[in-house]
Order: sequence, then structure tokens, then C-alpha cells
Amino acid sequence: MLTFALYSRAGTGQQPFTDTVIDFLRQNGCGVVLHKNISSKSSDFQCFETYLDLQQIDGVDFMVSIGGDGSFIDAANLIGDLNIPLVGINTGRIGFLSAIKKDNFEASIRMLIEKKYSLESRSLLHIEGSEPLSLDTHFVVNDVTIRATDSDSINAITVTTDGKHINTYWADGLIVATPTGSTAYSMSCGGPILHPQTDVVVLTPIASHSLSVRPLVIPATQVLDIAVSGRGGRYSLCVDTQRLILNDNVKLRISKEKFTIQTVLFDNTNFYSTIREKLLWGLDKRND
Repeated sequence: MLTFALYSRAGTGQQPFTDTVIDFLRQNGCGVVLHKNISSKSSDFQCFETYLDLQQIDGVDFMVSIGGDGSFIDAANLIGDLNIPLVGINTGRIGFLSAIKKDNFEASIRMLIEKKYSLESRSLLHIEGSEPLSLDTHFVVNDVTIRATDSDSINAITVTTDGKHINTYWADGLIVATPTGSTAYSMSCGGPILHPQTDVVVLTPIASHSLSVRPLVIPATQVLDIAVSGRGGRYSLCVDTQRLILNDNVKLRISKEKFTIQTVLFDNTNFYSTIREKLLWGLDKRND
């Protein structure tokens, strides 16, 4: 019997659909454990709230996030290094990370049960500060974003690796993105789309004050040291969905995480079909 852990963000109005998913899984002989955000008409479910809770539950075969890409990232943060395959049911808008469509989730669940899928490892980043960072997790699924606070402006963001100066970015901010995160904020700022299996990181400036500065792709094995200088003496740090306000004297170090997350790739889909669908590539009368 397969066991599915279900996660959805609180207050997203997903409960009726979530109940439908729960019913379908149980009708097909699957075990179900629920995140505390998910209430249910039945009280006989084992529940979890944190990584440590999930670690204590034996035999979880899949983590299913219900929502958009934000829910997917939250679920990944819960899994951490537990190596539980993660798949998302997209009830949001574009949903690059959520492979299952809401209107045909039954067929996708059957493919999981029938083992008509493969697993794809997604590389992560790790972030530390010269002072302790009050983050729930220090690994990065999508991106690290350095920006001005709401009331301050950034003068410069200096990035070095192994003592070598990469660049001092005069910009509104800087995004350090994984291949997974390349289709998120980085792409909206002109960054390249990276295949999930490439072992690289992209540095994408936000509204660079120099027209010659462009996104830069570097090996993921390089360790990045980042220092920020701003007029207000502080800056905003976003690590996926977590946000901190830091003083300029706090330096950052970003490196490749020691573990990866496992995502589900169905036999009838691939990365290229996903980006064609999500970005509406090929919608041209000449292709009819």
C-alpha cells in the first residue's frame, strides 16, 4: 500500500478539493497522512506539522502539495533531506513546479500507483550569514533575493567566489537562482530558463543601473560571498518564501546544498513539454 502525505497552505480555500483527493486516495487503497493545515471530515488521520514530525512517520511514499508553486516550496521545506518524492497538484495559476492538473488529478494518481513515472533530482543551495540568520531552513529550492527594504535603497551588491571578484552590482537587487528557480523571479527579470538537471546557478540583477550587466550562469560548485552596501544601512533578504531584514554588516555565503529533493516526472511529460504549455510556446497559426 502506498502512503501519501498531503500539504496545503492554510486559508487557501482548498479544503473541498483536498477532501476529494483524500477520498480518491482511500478508495484506491492508499494510506493518507495530513499536514495540520488540512482539516478533514474524518478524524482518523495521522497528522504532521514540521520536518521532525514527518521524520517520525514511517513509510511515506509521496508528498503531495495542493496549491501553487509556493505550496510546493513549503512542502519541499518540510521534506528537507528525507528523500520523499514530491509532486504538486496545481490549483494556482501557472504552476511550473506542480505537475498534476486539478481537472485530471485522478489519472496522475493512478500513474503513481502503477509506477508510470521517474524521479528527478533537483539541486538546492545553502545559505549562511556572518551572523546567524533566523531562518526555518537554510536550504534554497528556488532563489535567494537581495533587495532594498521598503524605505531604503541599495547602493551596491558585491559578489566574489574563492577570492575572485565576480561583479559589484549597482542595481535594485540581485537574484541567485537554482535551475528550479530559473522559471520564477529570475525569469521575470530577464534571466535564462535552465534545465532542471544542469548543475549551475544563475545571478540575475534586478533593474541593473548599467545596461551592460546581464544575467550570469556559473557552476553550482562555486561558493558565493556577498556583501551589501546601502544608503539606509540595511537590506531585505528573501530565501524562497522567508524574508529577513538585515544590517549591511551581515555578509552572506551561498553554496551548493549537500542533499537534493526528488520530484516526480510522469511518463507522458517532460521539461520541454511543461515549458511549452506553461509559457504558451508554439501558439502560432503557422503551427496549426
